[in-house]
Amino acid sequence: MQYSEDGENIRLSLFEEFKASLKTVEAEEIFDLIIFRPISFVFVKLIYNTNITPNQISVAAMLMGVIAGIIFSFGTHTDFLIASAFYFTCNTLDCADGQLARLKKNGTLLGRVVDGFIDYVVSTVIYICLGIALAKVSGSGWYGFFLCVGGGISAAVQAFYYDFYRNLFLQYVHGKSSHLSEEIKEFEEEKERLKKTQGKPIEKLLINAYLCYSRLQLKTAKSTKVLNVSPEEYYKDNRLLLRLWSWVGSTTHMVLLMTFSIINRIDLYLILNFTLLNLYMITILMIQKKVHKKYEVNS
Repeated sequence: MQYSEDGENIRLSLFEEFKASLKTVEAEEIFDLIIFRPISFVFVKLIYNTNITPNQISVAAMLMGVIAGIIFSFGTHTDFLIASAFYFTCNTLDCADGQLARLKKNGTLLGRVVDGFIDYVVSTVIYICLGIALAKVSGSGWYGFFLCVGGGISAAVQAFYYDFYRNLFLQYVHGKSSHLSEEIKEFEEEKERLKKTQGKPIEKLLINAYLCYSRLQLKTAKSTKVLNVSPEEYYKDNRLLLRLWSWVGSTTHMVLLMTFSIINRIDLYLILNFTLLNLYMITILMIQKKVHKKYEVNS
């Protein structure tokens, strides 16, 4: 009996620790929640007592993603399958860096920037290489170019809006996200501090890039009036909407690319990006704005 209770306590402790490693359950993409986060959590537990840092894991994730893109560019079905395996590893490590930082409580401003920057580097490399692969397969450089640009921009816009409304959810429901203007001020102070420091060109570049992205989100936020809503009401009205938004998140795109790689039709994935998924995004955006309108106040 004692053994059974101890085992139950260990399982409960691990589950609570797993939950603590997440942003929040609602803010996680479904594929991350059921596939990538559990795998990355095991990895984090294995390295927890080592000197490996979240930023080192982020760099490893970027390397896996860049390698995946290069292999995609070779253009054969076998290459697509191998590239998908590297891309899978990339996303697992991308989940692990944040989980390690949250569990060790050693996240930094630079770490947040590095994580976001690496996502964009990997995505850019992947879509460029998909365009190269399609040019080889189809024999038409223009076909690969247009699919690559159309699919890539569509995926970026979709991820931008998902990120924006996820941050709003975290802010209004959990208080985990500071207002964008406060976050920008925080990073501007870090930028000024770095100006007084010799060297560190990469850190300065990353901070500037993150500030540009944050200002773009702030510009989008200013088109949304101040919301007069309780955490409970916002949660009730937006929990399902956030889950719907997650279906155009970066992990969903990665899983779709891997799926279409298995059937050797990455062109269909890119076409899906700028047709049906854009229509889906516009539909969810219209619903989201309608929901927000009922508790808007003049700012």
